Amino acid sequence: MPALDQPIVLDMRSGDISNATAVERLGLRVMGVASAVLRPLGELGFSVVAKLVSSVLASKRQVCVIMSDDCRFTFPYGDGYWSILADRNHVYEPEVEWLLEQVRDVNYFFVDCGANYGFWSCRVSSERFGNKRSLAVELDPSTYGQLVKNASANSDRFDVLNRGVSDVSGQLVPIYGAKHEARSLVNDGSDAVPRGEVETVTLDELLRTGAIEANGPVVLKLDVEGVEVEAMNGANDLLERQLLIIYEDHGSDRSHTISRHVFDKLGMRVFGHSQKKGLYELRSVDELSRIKINRRRGYDFFATRDSFWLERLTSLFAAQGDRQDTLAVVA
Repeated sequence: MPALDQPIVLDMRSGDISNATAVERLGLRVMGVASAVLRPLGELGFSVVAKLVSSVLASKRQVCVIMSDDCRFTFPYGDGYWSILADRNHVYEPEVEWLLEQVRDVNYFFVDCGANYGFWSCRVSSERFGNKRSLAVELDPSTYGQLVKNASANSDRFDVLNRGVSDVSGQLVPIYGAKHEARSLVNDGSDAVPRGEVETVTLDELLRTGAIEANGPVVLKLDVEGVEVEAMNGANDLLERQLLIIYEDHGSDRSHTISRHVFDKLGMRVFGHSQKKGLYELRSVDELSRIKINRRRGYDFFATRDSFWLERLTSLFAAQGDRQDTLAVVA
């Protein structure tokens, strides 16, 4: 009999499911197959499948995914976003994983803004990625509760904070977004009912208070659902550090707002990565119109103006041999 007061365990290394009832085991298998089948379509429709499974093959328990001996990530059974991990071959945000593996040897501090349940803080603080110190910042109180659980599941080796990153600190502002993975300070009109409130904080405030370490390289993962520019506007001091930003430019934004800010206002060089082309550098924002071909997905890019990180990225670029002067198809 499974211990029902403990999470269902899904081992990504072997695919084994343990501490589960027969119904829960079947539900996870169905979601795993659905994730694999729908992967070529960008997981289109997966959340519908997960909702159906959680209704027909119901469970109110948590799922604990074991990614390595020292890395665990938990989420509610049937979660429409994270249940894609029921497919052990799924690689979440492969561009980000590739980069963080390449800089494993760098002693950097990781700032995870828009951390959600803390997937990347769980991973970056593990041995595989070099046991980095990390701060995970999440604006939604209910989502933050799950983030706290994941910090605890990983021996509280990274810090957590319930704040909304913006260009001003100390304001109490509403939270919007029907889905936990899309909670935002921005009301885009699709879900006008506030989901609660959160206090704002700037990245420079986090630096001044010591929440972000004062010395050494920093990797900032910025996925804050529409307030990326405001977050950067509140990071003047942090931008003078050895800073590498990982940000998402969504395919639905045909004006490439975030990338234009990074290029034109911050004077950064921007790099991307794909399976077909490896690491590449953007020469202009206009190239994104050829890269962002799927309007449903986000595209991850790496930006910096710091000499340390530029040397590291260009060395990775040169190591590929082919400098990839054409960007006809990189997605």
